[in-house]
Parts: sequence; C-alpha cells; structure tokens
Amino acid sequence: MFNGAGMKTRMRALLSDRQGNFAMMTAAALPLLMGVAGAGLELTRVMQVKSDLQNAADGGTLGAATEARIAEGAKSNNELAESVKNYLGAQEWATGMTAEQKKDFEKNLSTVVTKSDTSKGSVYNITTTFSYSMPLNPMLSLIGADAITLRVTSTSQSSYNKGAPISMYLVLDRSGSMSFVTDTVDKSKSSCQNYTDANWSSYPNLRASSPCYVNKSTSLKTAVSYLVDTLNKSDPTYKAGSLPESTLVRTAAVAYNDSSFSAQNMDWGTKKTNAYVQAIPQYPTGGTNANAALTTAYNALKSSNTTEALARKTYGDNFFERYIVLMTDGEMTGASSSWNSSIDAAVRSTCATAKADGIKIFTIAFMAPARGKSLLQACATSNDNFYEPDNMDEIVEAFGDIARKAAGNISRVTN
Repeated sequence: MFNGAGMKTRMRALLSDRQGNFAMMTAAALPLLMGVAGAGLELTRVMQVKSDLQNAADGGTLGAATEARIAEGAKSNNELAESVKNYLGAQEWATGMTAEQKKDFEKNLSTVVTKSDTSKGSVYNITTTFSYSMPLNPMLSLIGADAITLRVTSTSQSSYNKGAPISMYLVLDRSGSMSFVTDTVDKSKSSCQNYTDANWSSYPNLRASSPCYVNKSTSLKTAVSYLVDTLNKSDPTYKAGSLPESTLVRTAAVAYNDSSFSAQNMDWGTKKTNAYVQAIPQYPTGGTNANAALTTAYNALKSSNTTEALARKTYGDNFFERYIVLMTDGEMTGASSSWNSSIDAAVRSTCATAKADGIKIFTIAFMAPARGKSLLQACATSNDNFYEPDNMDEIVEAFGDIARKAAGNISRVTN
C-alpha cells in the first residue's frame, strides 16, 4: 500500500515523464501538417489559374470593346455581353467544367455594357465579373478545404469618333538604306534591282534579279497610303476633290537623309501630303540625320507659332491635337556611314522639347538597328506610341494604328 506522500511522489513522476509525448503529438498534428504541406504545393497553382482567369477576362472585354468600335454602334449591349460570354466559354479551363460547374459559372457571370454618346462620337465601357470554383489538392481536405473560389473583374474601353480635329506632321527617312529589300515578294514584277547592305556599293548599276522584293521605300509609301485612307474614313468632313477636302484634319510631311528636303507644309486634308510621300524615289540615297526635318515639324506645330491655331479657327476648332510621326530605318550617321552621337543627342533634345510643348510623338523604327530603336523609343510620347516593324505588313499596320489612335478610335483594357 502507498501512503499519501508516496502517491504524490509517483503522480509527479508520471506527469513529468516525456517519453512517448512526441509521437502522440505528431499523430494528433499529422492531418494539420499534411494540410499545410498541401497548401504550399497549391499556392503556385492557384496563382497561375488566377492569372489565366484574369487574362481571359481582359481578352473577353477587350474583344467586345473592339467589336463595338468597329461596328460603330451597330451592335446592341446584349450582343456585346454575349460576345464576352462566348469568349470565356471557349477557354481551356472553361471547356473542362462539368455541367453543374458550367451552370454555376454562368449564374455568377455578370457583364455590364455602357455607352456614352457625345456630339463627336461614342465611348463604350465593358465590365465583366465572374467566379470560378477551383478544385484543390485532396491533401487539403484534411483541413476541410476542397475548393477555392477565385473572382476576377476586367473593364475595357473603346471609342470611335465622328471626327477629331488633328494636325499631323510626318517626318520620314529617305536615306540610302531605304532602298534595301524587305522579305515581301513583289508579284507584279518578274525581276528588279534587289539592293541590300552587301551589294549597295553597286548602286545604281546593280543587275536585276528574281524574284523581285519590295524595298523599304515602297513599303513606306504603302504604309502612308494606308494611314491616309484610315484618317479619311474616320473624318466625317472628308470629301475627295473638294476644297478643302477636310475641315478637321490637317497634315504635312518632310523627308530627310543626311540633310532635310523641302517640306510639304501644313494643309487641309491628306491629299498633298500623300502625293509628297509617293514622290520619294524608289531607290533613295544618302546618310541619316533627322534633326533638321524634325525641327521643321516642331516649328510648324509648336504652341508659340500661332499659324496653325489661326488656320484652325476658320472652322471653329479652338482645341486640336498635334502629332509628329517620326520614322527611320537606321541610326543617325550624318553623311558618313558611322553612328554620330552628337546627331543622336540633338534628335533626342528636339523630341524632348516637342513633348514638353504638348506635341504627341509617334515613332516607327522600321527594320532598324539597336541604336535606331533606342533613339525612337526615347522620342516616343509613350511605349504605346513606339513601333518596331520588321516587314512590310507590320509597317503598314503600324501607320494604320497611328491613324486610329490619332482619330480617337481605340480599344484598351482600363483595369
């Protein structure tokens, strides 16, 4: 028999004994530990799925906004909302849903389309919100988590104008390298002089060869024609053959190699500007120095020069946007064949001065080397205003995109 003191001693010894406690605690905590491990494994997958859902939402609203802009008000709000729904339903994660999951997804999908009309055009805002129930790793069921609900929202905006007052000055490269070929075959000719950097020393006596490739100069002319056509289609005041042919759009152009050529000055419409560009030789020559031509464009559009503003007041345009479109296929060399840092710096300075004056600058580095791209990227008002096309199709599309942006006909994701 134990007396009272002995019993107390043995109880204290039992309670202080730690043997076996770790195993018991581990067994009790094992479901929690496995659940935590499962959560760590799932974190990366959840973030990837969330990103995929957001990209899909942005793609759906941007696509519908673009449809609204192109249709110019012809599509109803319900049709645009259905377009978003169809886009989302075609995504890989959506096609794998069960019938019940799809029903739940469509129940929680909400797309709101708003249209604001003004005297100048219309603005669409398209917002979609939806939830997606993502099944989780079975390990997480040990802590009571079978699925997680991911929720995304996207808004895109588009606009089309019935006319925007703009003044645009084209500053275009016509140096020797603009005679070089692109990778586009000219099917209208069986052969031609296909100049490249390697055979340029043979100018002007290079023998014709086949197939005939479209060169950079011809690509530029095609691109400017597309820009002109796009501007005209966006201009409700445009009337071919009338004087003036437009009361909203004024354009000008100046070409350059290692010096600046005489400019086609600002005038109503696009006809004279396009004629100036089409007259650029098919096989230009010379080095590259954009600064004098760029300065000509800046001087014509700068706010301290009242000539453009006075011309605008003729038709009541007290407010208008000013644009410079600067294009080159090379780096600044002057009359030599080597990059000239002082010319590069001068062009950057003129671009900075123009932007500080409120002039918006679009730049196109057409099949240009690294220094040419760096210069034009610095000159552009924003990254959205910088283009680096590598072939004829891309430069044509770049000039078309510039025309659409200048005319206010754009689509973009806003959040």
